[in-house]
Amino acid sequence: MVTPEHYEAVKNRTRTKTVGSRYWDLIASGLKGEDRDDLWRAHQKEVYRALNARWRGEGRRGRTLKTDLYDEAVSRHDVVSFLGSECDCVVGTDVSLEVARAARQRTARTWRGRGRLQIAVSDARHQAFKSRVFDQILSNSTLDHFPDRADILASLEELRRILKPGGTLILTLDNPWNPVVWVRNRLPYRFLKRFGVIPYYMGATLSRPELTRALESSGFRVCDSTAVVHSPRILAVLTARLLARRGGDGIRSCFQRLLRAFERLEGFPTKYVTGYYVAVRAVRTADP
Repeated sequence: MVTPEHYEAVKNRTRTKTVGSRYWDLIASGLKGEDRDDLWRAHQKEVYRALNARWRGEGRRGRTLKTDLYDEAVSRHDVVSFLGSECDCVVGTDVSLEVARAARQRTARTWRGRGRLQIAVSDARHQAFKSRVFDQILSNSTLDHFPDRADILASLEELRRILKPGGTLILTLDNPWNPVVWVRNRLPYRFLKRFGVIPYYMGATLSRPELTRALESSGFRVCDSTAVVHSPRILAVLTARLLARRGGDGIRSCFQRLLRAFERLEGFPTKYVTGYYVAVRAVRTADP
C-alpha cells in the first residue's frame, strides 16, 4: 500500500548524492498525455516477454517482484502485464511515489492477472520488504540509473536478501560494450537531455563480466547471460515517434516486424556489441 508515511521513510533513506525519488517525481509530473514512444515500448515488452518465457522455467511462479514502474506509469505496453498470467502474486515497486501512483491508475484498467497487482514505494538499495519473500524478481534496466557503481552493488545485495533461496533473478542493465551506450555515457547529461537524446538520467552500469562477478560476490549463481534489444535504439525511437503521429497501421506493422528482425542478432557472436542491454539469469544460493 502506497502511503505518504511510507514515501517519507523511503525518501529519508535515499542518499542525497544520487538521483532519487524527488527527481523521478518531477519526471513523472511531465508525463501527462499520450505516450510518444508507444510503438517502441510495444517492441520492448515483447522482448522482455520472450526473455522471461525462455528463462523462467516450467509452471507458474509464486510471488514475483518487478522493479521500476516507469513503463507501467506511461504506457499501455507495460512489462508487468504478462507476469500476471504466469505468477500467483505480482508486486511492482518504484522509488517515486508519483510514478507508483500513475502505474496504479493505469494498470487498474489493464490488469488481467490473478488478484490485484500490489504496488509499493521502495528504494532499490533499501528494499521495503522482509527477507526471503519472493520466488522471482524481474529487474529490467532499473539499477543503471545511479551515478555510482556502489549503488548497483548495494541493490544486488538487497535483491538477494528479499529473494528466497533457489529463487530466480532476471536482470538487465545498459550494455557498456554497445557503441551507442559507450558514447552516451561519455557525453554530459545536460547536453543529451537538451537535444532529446535521452528522456531522463542514465547512470553507471556494468559489463557482462563485471555483472557476473558482482552477482557471484553477492551470493548468486549466474546461469545464463545474453544481450537484448539489437535495433539501433536512437533511430528506432525517433522513427517510432514519427510513425505514431503520421504512419498508418500497415507501416507500423512493417516497422514492428523490422524491429523483431533485428533481434535475430542475438544469435551472432557479436551480440554483446549490438545489444543495448546485457541480460542475466541468476539463482540465489543458500546461506552458509
